[in-house]
Amino acid sequence: MNTQHKLLFFLILTLLSVTQLAAFQGTGASKTFHPGDGIYVSTFPDSNSFLNQVFPIDDRGYAEFPIVGKVKVTDMSTRDLSEYLKKTFKIYLKYPNVYVKPMVRVSVLGGFLKPGLYYVDINSSLWDVIYMAGGTVLEDGIEEMKWQRLHDEPDDDVTPYFEQGTSLRAMGFKSGDQIWTPSPDARTIWDAIRDVMPILTFTATVWTLYNTYQRDQILLRTVR
Repeated sequence: MNTQHKLLFFLILTLLSVTQLAAFQGTGASKTFHPGDGIYVSTFPDSNSFLNQVFPIDDRGYAEFPIVGKVKVTDMSTRDLSEYLKKTFKIYLKYPNVYVKPMVRVSVLGGFLKPGLYYVDINSSLWDVIYMAGGTVLEDGIEEMKWQRLHDEPDDDVTPYFEQGTSLRAMGFKSGDQIWTPSPDARTIWDAIRDVMPILTFTATVWTLYNTYQRDQILLRTVR
């Protein structure tokens, strides 16, 4: 395929993508995707497809997909976006299956075994999020958890959400929200000293006994 044919193919693909996108936008009854969220795409059972990943949505409501570039997704429903991706990437799909779902960004901070930043299904529960983070380090970490949004007062009582398995959607969770629980106190130099003191004491005792034995042996030889 020469350069002109490649250019023509690209222009046709772009035109088809724009046409299909215009047809899909605005058909969703309610907004599913929001700026700052993510979109999880799966083409199961084709696990090797380049579409199998999470695509971030920027602050203008666009997600950037391979080949076609940025697409306005905040005006589309999950069905609209699924159909759009099926038609746009038809020649690249081994199977006609494209599953999409909205994801939110969650910051899990503090005393968790695996703290970090996660994309989480908006329909997941708070229990799922804590499970993903490996649970809390402290035994009362669940009771001490706080849910906070930028510039807002933290919610100090999220235990009922955890116990009841309430979904993030029902909680009103938004991308960027934080889940925090206290960490164990940071170690100091005195903690390190306390850790090595038994070893130092044992070493000093052995050294003293050895020196005492050597001294006694010298005294015995002197007496003889």
